[in-house]
Amino acid sequence: MPHLYGVLGVATSAHRCEIKSAFWSLAKRCHPDIQGGNEMRFKEISQAYAVLADPARRAAYDAECAGIRADVRRRWTGVMATMAASFVLTFGSGIMVAGWLLGA
Repeated sequence: MPHLYGVLGVATSAHRCEIKSAFWSLAKRCHPDIQGGNEMRFKEISQAYAVLADPARRAAYDAECAGIRADVRRRWTGVMATMAASFVLTFGSGIMVAGWLLGA
């Protein structure tokens, strides 16, 4: 699912009037009935506007995005811990081998 704010080119803090203005600007350029229009892009823009223009749907979408970001942060923290442990083990083993080779 594309980031709906990015589809319309607005900030996540955008006011309803900014969202509406962005939608109409994009819709005028992408409408399939005009020359050079793009039906797939127009559908994408329309779907993004339908969610972001409705306060309840927008709040649900924002909550879903926040949950996804929290999950990614949680997973990334685990990956970083694993990488750090691996580095410590590898580095420590390297020092031990170097000491052994140097006769320490």
